[in-house]
Amino acid sequence: MIIQCPSCQSIRIAALHNGRRVCGSVGTAAGAASGVAAATGGARVGMTLGYVAGPGGSLLGGIAGAVIGGLIGGVAGGEAGAALGDKLDQTFLDNLKCLDCDHAFRIDTD
Repeated sequence: MIIQCPSCQSIRIAALHNGRRVCGSVGTAAGAASGVAAATGGARVGMTLGYVAGPGGSLLGGIAGAVIGGLIGGVAGGEAGAALGDKLDQTFLDNLKCLDCDHAFRIDTD
């Protein structure tokens, strides 16, 4: 299906993906914060058990756990946010822009 601008009938159309970008960024930040918080709780247990290996080992284990938790949470949150943003783009936002006349519009898929 060829998409045309409803204003000037041009076929030079670009997808903006504003919702995907914003929701993906917010989801990444929220997921990273949540992942670090969850990993910090686990790191406390790891640090307590890590004292068997010595204080240096427990500190590095705690830091590594927090970093890995933040990365995993950030990826999961970013994916969830991007999926939500795609749905917003398709449903509510004017996600398409004509490159000839700068008209922003959306295509109703119903």
